[in-house]
Amino acid sequence: MNMNVNGILRVLTLCLFAGLLLAGCGRKEPPQLVATGAAPQIVGLKYEVNGGSLKLDFTLVGSPEGVGYQIDRTEMDPYCGCPGFFRRYFEQPAFADQVGKPLTKLINLKTTEREYVFRIRAVDALGNLGPWSELIHARGVDLMK
Repeated sequence: MNMNVNGILRVLTLCLFAGLLLAGCGRKEPPQLVATGAAPQIVGLKYEVNGGSLKLDFTLVGSPEGVGYQIDRTEMDPYCGCPGFFRRYFEQPAFADQVGKPLTKLINLKTTEREYVFRIRAVDALGNLGPWSELIHARGVDLMK
């Protein structure tokens, strides 16, 4: 009987150890596509606030198969004076005709009461991501005052 309990404990210990090894090793995310060549980029980014809108001017460079872009937005936290959690605001799919051409994106700021923070990055047709831009702070301006 004592030998049977030791055998069961040994099997349970091995199963626990194997479970920990399988659960604790490796990355816990879907595989990322990696393509050779230059990463997609946004170049010549210029921005300005005009009344209640933010105007972004930029050029996409990268894969000839196509480059798109992603814009994330958050609000400034009034207590800490820092940006909150970014959420996807807009996503433009990758198209070949956008590569190397100047683009303009207008964003409605909706209110003058909040300060928004935006960031933008390029993404190519293969799913490769470029670096995030600098943070863009924007608050709508009431032109009636």
